Amino acid sequence: MQRREVFLKPHAQARWLAWRLRNAWRWSPPVWRRPRALASLLNTLPAAVRPAAEALAGRHALKGWERACDAQGFRESLYVLDVLDRYAGSADATQRGLDIGCKNGCYLPGLQVWSGGPWDGVELDAHRRYWTLTTRRAHGEWVAHALPGCRYLAGDLLDLRGDYGFITWFLPFLHAAPLREWGLPDRFLMPRRLLDHAWTLLAPGGCLLVINQGEREAEQQANLFQQAGITARALGRIESPLSPFQRPRYGFMARRPI
Repeated sequence: MQRREVFLKPHAQARWLAWRLRNAWRWSPPVWRRPRALASLLNTLPAAVRPAAEALAGRHALKGWERACDAQGFRESLYVLDVLDRYAGSADATQRGLDIGCKNGCYLPGLQVWSGGPWDGVELDAHRRYWTLTTRRAHGEWVAHALPGCRYLAGDLLDLRGDYGFITWFLPFLHAAPLREWGLPDRFLMPRRLLDHAWTLLAPGGCLLVINQGEREAEQQANLFQQAGITARALGRIESPLSPFQRPRYGFMARRPI
């Protein structure tokens, strides 16, 4: 019998090889950041958004941010905190939260301050490196250690177990293009399976907040919720004066029945 040979297309093969390499070499140089006072971090913001940032900081105690945040993380943490204030209301500080696809954990401070409780951030591509050779994981662990009870989890969402009171999911991969732009193998494109598993991680009465980029992805997300049998409330376009992003974002909120 003639054996059928299957070849990956060059670009797919390159992504698969890069994935294998960065997960085979996980060591990272240590991360160290000089603590920056809140006033210094506020000065890193564009002048146009500084009043909104100062107002938000006045409503919340940004404990631990001086050590946890660099300029980018500070801006993204403020944005996430503002979005949750506007669209998610209040949270139960006694229940742990989960952020799916947390990158390098840079906005964990915003999540933790909003809820007042501990958070986990899970990231599949945690061993991606910066020009300093440090990894996302090293930076995420640095941020998490500065925040009471927070953890950075390097791994696959599908391997995670637990009961979370609130789950955030910013820009899930719903189609191949963004997945490939981030250099991930195509086998990780499984939006329905990931959504189903994320739903099982919610404690009864817990909430899932999903933020999508662009109208097309929002339509895909709505269809995905419907296919999964999850009742999700469309939040419409997500607005924040602290947004550092150019493309419009849209949100959905779903609560697991008690």
